[in-house]
Amino acid sequence: MDTSGADSRVRPRRALFGGAFNPLHNGHIALAEEIERRLGLSDVVFVPTGHPPHKDPPGVSCEERLRMVELAIAGRPGWSVSDIECRLPGPSLTARTLERLALPSPPFFVMGEDAFADFLEWGGPETILSLSHLVVVTRPGAEGARARGTLLRVLSFAGSLLTDREVPALDDLRSGKAEEWVAALPAFATTIRLLAIDSLELSSTRLRSDIASGKPETWAHLLPGPVKSYIVEKGLYLKKI
Repeated sequence: MDTSGADSRVRPRRALFGGAFNPLHNGHIALAEEIERRLGLSDVVFVPTGHPPHKDPPGVSCEERLRMVELAIAGRPGWSVSDIECRLPGPSLTARTLERLALPSPPFFVMGEDAFADFLEWGGPETILSLSHLVVVTRPGAEGARARGTLLRVLSFAGSLLTDREVPALDDLRSGKAEEWVAALPAFATTIRLLAIDSLELSSTRLRSDIASGKPETWAHLLPGPVKSYIVEKGLYLKKI
């Protein structure tokens, strides 16, 4: 659904899919496949987080997580992985990453509903809004009220004339009343898009704990085969994280 004045002619063909990927699992792959299909993408770029500014450092290096992504997506046309956050020093900031990538046109930038709820507390939200088209993926169990509050603030911040009544409740997307909603962000010449996707819900924290248990039957089927083999070969996650 699009009643926002967003211009379909600026629809990107590339999406950046960021995350710790600690480890990359089948849920990440299924989500990327669905986003690729729904948005008609030609390029999906995975961007492993280097050093999250508001979380403890991952127990596995950025280079190892990058390698897991490389193994999982090998041979998929249009899928790639960027090492930019592994190379940049200091905390990983999305605004800085987008600036350093210096892409010729703003890509889609994919984030989950829970992450979006705190978006305005991120460093440089105005830079992110000017250098990307946000895609917010809704999911069952997320805190829709907080994310909608952030959405209303982003729209106001970006000069949108949409009223509260014209902005959907995120629960409406999850319930099937709508699958997609997009709005123009006039101040930045970009857009924000809500996508309802029934993705495979997997917890990376639970996966790491299961791997540490030493019982592959509880976790091996939840990972792409090459990722499982890499974890076993390198002895990753043997200490609980």
